Amino acid sequence: MKLSDKLWNWGHLEGSHNKCTWLDCSMTPEQYAEEYGIRNSFIVSYGGNIQPPFNPYAKRFSGLREVKFSVLGDASSPLPEAELGNTEDILAALGDADNITGAIVDDFFSPKRMDRFTPEVLKKIKAALNAKGLDFWCVLYAHQLDLDLEKYMDCFDGVTFWIWRSTELKDNVQYVERIKAIVKNKPLMLGVYVWDYGGGGKPLSAELFETQLSYYFDLLRKKDIEGVVFCSNTLGDAPLATNRILKDYIKRYGDEEIPD
Repeated sequence: MKLSDKLWNWGHLEGSHNKCTWLDCSMTPEQYAEEYGIRNSFIVSYGGNIQPPFNPYAKRFSGLREVKFSVLGDASSPLPEAELGNTEDILAALGDADNITGAIVDDFFSPKRMDRFTPEVLKKIKAALNAKGLDFWCVLYAHQLDLDLEKYMDCFDGVTFWIWRSTELKDNVQYVERIKAIVKNKPLMLGVYVWDYGGGGKPLSAELFETQLSYYFDLLRKKDIEGVVFCSNTLGDAPLATNRILKDYIKRYGDEEIPD
């Protein structure tokens, strides 16, 4: 297993973040895979810009190594009417691609979403996905770690963990230890932003980014985590120092053999 096999793109449709970053970017998830060598991708609706049927998207992204579609899109996406969100739409797309390995709920731990998708409903989603060989993931942020999370952990096969506020990246090691204690032996992926979304919307400190990246790559080498997720192809063609650092790290370490 190569280190690059454990890297993921937090994939949105091209241009999705142009308004929130004031940048003019057009890189697709497929182009990101080619340019960065990150061939696994979550595919997540942003502002409702991915709607069923998912079959055309499954065909479009069939050349990627692994794909996990969103059962619930980001916080700005309207909630699906179906009880199980977009679960059935993902399952219906399985015949159009053999690289769909799972699904995820984005921005889940908010009152509106938690009220609608109770643990009982989440377990139904998980069961439906697992029956077809797919795993079920969620997004969890550092500022949500004080919530009552224990009853939700059985609802998911894996967790992606993100530090939204750049001012908290200095406490990265402590946050990782906290999330590992919460998820216990559950697969854990750690998210990395290439832009400072939570710090006023500006380029992220190259020093903070590289410190986080180096630490997470070491965790991959130790098999302490399942993967590292980068946000994302939507900024992949922006002239950012973080993008240059990421490319350099993948060039230097991407072919490194790590435990499977």
